Amino acid sequence: MFYSEITKIIEAGLDRDKEKVKNYALLLAKKLAQDGDGKSSKRIETLLLRKNNGSAITDALVAPPVDQESRMGIVDIDYKPIAPNIVLSESTIERLIDFENTIKIKDQLDGLGMPFNMSLLLYGPPGCGKTSIANYLANKLELPLVTARLDTLISSLLGNTAKNLRRIFDYASRQPCVLFLDEFDAIAKARDDTHELGELKRVVNSLLQNMDAYCQNGIMIAATNHQELLDDAIWRRFQTIIEVPKPEVREIKFLFERITSSMDISCISKKHLSIVIEQLKGLSYSDIQTLIQNVIKQKIIKNERVLSAFDFMREIAIFRYHGNVCQEDMIRYFLRSNFSQRSIAEYFRISQRQVRNCLPKGDE
Repeated sequence: MFYSEITKIIEAGLDRDKEKVKNYALLLAKKLAQDGDGKSSKRIETLLLRKNNGSAITDALVAPPVDQESRMGIVDIDYKPIAPNIVLSESTIERLIDFENTIKIKDQLDGLGMPFNMSLLLYGPPGCGKTSIANYLANKLELPLVTARLDTLISSLLGNTAKNLRRIFDYASRQPCVLFLDEFDAIAKARDDTHELGELKRVVNSLLQNMDAYCQNGIMIAATNHQELLDDAIWRRFQTIIEVPKPEVREIKFLFERITSSMDISCISKKHLSIVIEQLKGLSYSDIQTLIQNVIKQKIIKNERVLSAFDFMREIAIFRYHGNVCQEDMIRYFLRSNFSQRSIAEYFRISQRQVRNCLPKGDE
């Protein structure tokens, strides 16, 4: 048991890397305690405290890497990532739980001669929860989240981007953490892309080498909105690949009910709620959340608590038409969505004749 941590401690000892020894010894102590061996865990912690003259060893971390050209940091570190209350499809949740549980039994798999590459690739449209998933997993694994900063990682100087990549992987390998590479396609594009320069192709080669060395014992999550741009060899490096799609009706309804839980939606009929949910299809989780929160915000400004289906349909129309929508356009949108002429007239406080006047000729 605990082969990964023991191997890391031995490697660090041979390399005379005191910080790495300390950080992985702390992780070993924590795992021993979780496994019920509190006595051994306490002995390790006591030894570390004595050797560090009573300093706060849990805060003793390696200095973050910087770009040598700009001297700016190339990673952001969240030592205590918060698990966001995310909404995902059942299949996505099942695969994430499987990835999390497999990491927790890695020592057992190693002991059985079944080495597990602790790498996860998340792909799908923007705003669907890939970054939230990285935070969620880091929280569940009780590890810091180290996020590579693409704005400073990619350097204008020849060869510096590959060096920055190496610095990031070296930093992550010296302590227990989850390494997160967002916008992964920026550094992992296909090497046969004729539009790319040779420098980026060298970056991909460097990335592959670093992944091979790191992912046997280190946890890495990568995320991309443009999976079609990734190099074929990149796909083969990941043990687990999960698509994070836009929400379907079940997830949209769950998200809607959760966000509106503090408001009064009793006047929204099942029929109208189904229409609203249907009109939200095709949007990302982020867009749906923003849209619903905008409706609630407007009600709170007016000191109101009751939400109607029309409040949401109006906000959806504004979103879909990018704010360029007049009352007639909105009435037509409501009519196309199967709202009755009477209910539309009541909402806008106009006559049904005025509503009918907005119908296309021949539909009156």
